Amino acid sequence: MASEMPSDRGQEQHQLAVERTVEAKRRTHLANERTYAAWVRTALALIGLGVGITGYFHLVGSGRAHMYVIIGLVFVASGALMAGLATYAYRQTYLAIERGHYETAFAFTLLLGSIPILVGLLSLLLIVLS
Repeated sequence: MASEMPSDRGQEQHQLAVERTVEAKRRTHLANERTYAAWVRTALALIGLGVGITGYFHLVGSGRAHMYVIIGLVFVASGALMAGLATYAYRQTYLAIERGHYETAFAFTLLLGSIPILVGLLSLLLIVLS
């Protein structure tokens, strides 16, 4: 019976380790989903802002309306691009987590983060030049 005690304890420890691994994987997937949702919200904000800018200045019809319509379209296109890239990143991360070989996608995150910055700078440039 004494020989069974360490074996039972070893089995319990192994089972606990397996459960912790499963829970860690679950938490990692949930974090991936939250990150994806944040990128999609940002993309939808860009699209909504672009539609608003385009719609408002298209209806107003001022002399500079054409420039603002272009800015609005750039916002919409950038939001759509960001949503597509975020979906790709989510899927790649999901597969990496399932394989157990996850690495930070630093360059890809910088690419996604640079989209709103570039759109803002382009908008600023167009407004200043007009």
